[in-house]
Order: sequence, then structure tokens, then C-alpha cells
Amino acid sequence: DYAPRLKLESFEPYFEQQKKLLPRPSDLSFYNWETQRSTSNATPNFQVIADNEAGLLFKNKRDRKVINVDPKARPGDNSRRIELPTHEHLQVVLYDHVTRRKS
Repeated sequence: DYAPRLKLESFEPYFEQQKKLLPRPSDLSFYNWETQRSTSNATPNFQVIADNEAGLLFKNKRDRKVINVDPKARPGDNSRRIELPTHEHLQVVLYDHVTRRKS
């Protein structure tokens, strides 16, 4: 979940490539390939659903839509999977979930 980190720290050094963006144990979820450990945490915007046949899922707390992070599955309603090509990392994948405000 990008939003909580944006509130807590300046992202200018990351965008200007002065600092490398790395996952933190407090982030929504990440997998450390070196230690073979995964970490998942609820955030103000998402609930983690880990005990599911479909694998790891995230449920948006606002619109209650589920995001499936399985690369072979559709990510879900109002969500899209974006794989970013990069020379700095083995793989970078973003999931963009748009919530609608009631009018």
C-alpha cells in the first residue's frame, strides 16, 4: 500500500534516484528472495486475506473489492497489474486499485 508510506516519508529522493526504494516489514506485503520469507500486514486501506484457495488476496477497506495478486489471474474489479521493466530490480509489479466515491 503506497499511501501510508507517502504520508510518512518524502518520496523525492526515490523519484530523483538518490535513494533506492526497498520494501519494509511494515508494508502491505513483500517477498524477500534472499531469506525466502514473506511478510503481510493490514494497512489503513487494505486487509490481507492469506488463508484462501486462490492464494494471497487483498481486500480494500473502502469499497470491499478484492485484489488477486496471482500473475496468472485477473487482479479484480477496478484493479490492474502493472509490471515495470527495470535494470535495478529482478521484478517490479504494481497493482493499481481505483475506488469510486459515492456521489
